[in-house]
Amino acid sequence: MKKIVIYIALCCTLINNGCKDFLDLPPKNQRAVTTLDDAKSVLAGYLDMFARSNTSPIVGQAPIMNEAQNMMFEAYADNFDFAGNMGQYINPKNIHGIEKLYANKLLFNDMETSDNIWNNYYAVIGFLNALIDQSDELTQADPSELKRVKGEMLVHRAYYIFKLQQYFAPMDKEDRGIPLYLHTGKEVVGIEMKRWKSADVYKVLIDDLKQALAFYQSEGGNPGYSRFFNGRFIQNLLAQVYWFKAESSARQAEDYKEARNYALAAIDGVDAYIPNTLTAFQNVQRNLNTEYPAVYMQSLNFGNVGAIYGSPYDYLGFAPANLKVDPGFLESFDNDDIRKAAYFNGAVLSSTWPDGMPNGPKYVRIHLFTPEEAYLILAESYCRLNQNEQALATLNKFKGFRGATAKNNLNNEQLLREIISERRKEFFCDTDKRWLDLKRYRLGTMQRKLKFFDKEFDIKVEAGDYYYALPIPLTELQENPHIVPNEGWNPIIF
Repeated sequence: MKKIVIYIALCCTLINNGCKDFLDLPPKNQRAVTTLDDAKSVLAGYLDMFARSNTSPIVGQAPIMNEAQNMMFEAYADNFDFAGNMGQYINPKNIHGIEKLYANKLLFNDMETSDNIWNNYYAVIGFLNALIDQSDELTQADPSELKRVKGEMLVHRAYYIFKLQQYFAPMDKEDRGIPLYLHTGKEVVGIEMKRWKSADVYKVLIDDLKQALAFYQSEGGNPGYSRFFNGRFIQNLLAQVYWFKAESSARQAEDYKEARNYALAAIDGVDAYIPNTLTAFQNVQRNLNTEYPAVYMQSLNFGNVGAIYGSPYDYLGFAPANLKVDPGFLESFDNDDIRKAAYFNGAVLSSTWPDGMPNGPKYVRIHLFTPEEAYLILAESYCRLNQNEQALATLNKFKGFRGATAKNNLNNEQLLREIISERRKEFFCDTDKRWLDLKRYRLGTMQRKLKFFDKEFDIKVEAGDYYYALPIPLTELQENPHIVPNEGWNPIIF
């Protein structure tokens, strides 16, 4: 049998290089993989972070969306009243963030975090490329287990590709999809890492996820090993992909039908696991409900998001504390909505958010492929397909889980607005979701009039603005002449 070589440790040595370096995998620090067990062992060094919250993977970052990303995407969104919170952020009792951190995040200038997303996510894609494209040469392997392992890798790779496309590709410029190269593991010369058409990126995503789903449907999962290789999770991600694609330059007539069908499959049989009380809602945040159908991840460090979300030591007088949110957002909650009690103490963010624990530990808590996301994709898909009766019934059923008041007599436009509002309430401070909704729905205008380093700044972000396609890293542009940058970005130097 031909020896297969997978290169692992290069991701650390290439972390500051361009995506071509990650995707073209040069021969450094190699480990031989000659059996399926070898491949599983190598992959396990990455998958371990999904099994334990106190470990770092051999490639990429843990959690899959880290503290800096969570804070950046929330700072780039409109949930918080940042001007009203400046006295808490720039405060001598704030031990969680210096002035430059706030300047970069609140003025849409966090180049370091967007660079790290690009580099870390492409590093994992390159790692998975080598394993995926060589796995077919393991001809002596058990075919069922090989499909399970390959399916696991396909779903992970699709997740990273999808996130890069969401973050770095404009919604309305078809020729500005992300650069992508699915390496074969063979020697390749003269690769030109150009930006793809968005439609071609989505085709890769959908084809890989459908292949993984076919593997799952024929072989089932491996409960002790599989993380993303789960029929419900794969269909949830397919629903997300079609839903996002449907409002992009790559849209096709069948996108919302596909999103509807996969969302229906993703929520089949989940109602009993969706929390409908405050305690149950907070227990899901703490990962105490072992039957809740989602992938859970927690940050490695205590309090590292306190700079944006509030100090875990506010009871000792430390800042930031009593953080204000956008008044209109706060008013959108019904009084009996369990999320209002979970998020707020009166008109300010509760110190027990998000999990109800005393003095809120402020870990990053992530749930991937949640049934709640599939439910709201389903409601919107019905709405976009002019199936208003089904859309309203789905939305009201979801509101019922949260103790919110049902809606009636909504036309199509009103129904869509209500679904968008429900997403904002459900996914408050949830990773990248509000920023992506602002991008996808082309919502509103944000204006930041803030003072940093004794200088007044006035930044206005309008619907569909260039801020909704993160900047390509400067090192990438310098090393890869074939990549077209995202226009408009002009870093602020403090």
